[in-house]
Amino acid sequence: MKLLSKKKRKIAVFFTGGLGDALLYIPLLKELQKKQFAITGIFYSKYENDCLFDNSLFDSKIQIDTKLLLIWFAVRRFKYFTNIYINHLGAGKGIKLAAMLCSKKITQTKTTSRGIKKDKRARTVIPVFTDAEQNLYLLYSRQNSLIKHIEELYLPHPIIKPGLVKKFTGNNSSYLIVQVAAGNNTTPFKNWPLRYWLKLVTLFCSAYKNIDLIILGDQTETGYSQAFNELQFINCKVLIGKTSVEELFNMVAQSSGYIGLDSGIMHMAVVLQKKTLSIFGASNESIYGYAGLDKENHKVISSTISCRPCSSWKNANTTRVTNPMECPDFACLTSIDPLLVFQQLIEHFQL
Repeated sequence: MKLLSKKKRKIAVFFTGGLGDALLYIPLLKELQKKQFAITGIFYSKYENDCLFDNSLFDSKIQIDTKLLLIWFAVRRFKYFTNIYINHLGAGKGIKLAAMLCSKKITQTKTTSRGIKKDKRARTVIPVFTDAEQNLYLLYSRQNSLIKHIEELYLPHPIIKPGLVKKFTGNNSSYLIVQVAAGNNTTPFKNWPLRYWLKLVTLFCSAYKNIDLIILGDQTETGYSQAFNELQFINCKVLIGKTSVEELFNMVAQSSGYIGLDSGIMHMAVVLQKKTLSIFGASNESIYGYAGLDKENHKVISSTISCRPCSSWKNANTTRVTNPMECPDFACLTSIDPLLVFQQLIEHFQL
């Protein structure tokens, strides 16, 4: 890392979560850039999310792989940064210690399972804010943190490498991205049943043989691969666990759109200006989705069941369960018919 100019206020942003969490920092980074701060991105995450950004949003990017290296980095730059920004989802003890060492001030939002946690350094989360707005709230007031236009979320200068994914796509430039599991396969309240996905893929691949469906996911989701391979459709390509993050990013960038769930790849599609059709279970689409900003390009399918959404930072719907993981049947997902999704898919992508 080269030392930043003393004339600029030195700001650091911690990236500690998954792909979607990283991309939801884009509006904040744009605003910090407008203020002409010297911005350092500190990437302390196992998801390789630093490759999602070129250098246009940062003066410097740092990838740190272990807690020991993180603390050593902070010690070497004792009180170097004027301020460090931390999202409420990424405030572990090691991160907090490193932030305290290398910055004069920490700004973060906080929640607990019961709602808010008071802290002199923390800002209280706003229940109706999207995660991107929570990040902007680290910098601005409530009113100025509202995101009113979808363009605020777009990645300014994505690095697209057409040749990087040709081995997966061949010469076919007409394909849709599909993700059949979310939350690294640890959040069943987000995941539409596998049998429903198989039905949807069968309907699509039979009707639209000139359009490929490319099914993506990480290593935690490879258990789904066999079921889709057994369908034996030539226009269904199963690449779950077979791509790097950079390859996945380029695959989405060159696609015709995204079909899936409340997930990191969904957020990736949005910042790359791709159309999305997303199935929402227990998650609150007004917080995590994008149809409210751009209904033409982003469509959400959800159930009208009265107990959803039960997954939220605060004021979650607890009429049935207090923890979405404890739902006995995930009826908000099982009540969404594959034929309905197929019809909505055709309409949304104008097939």
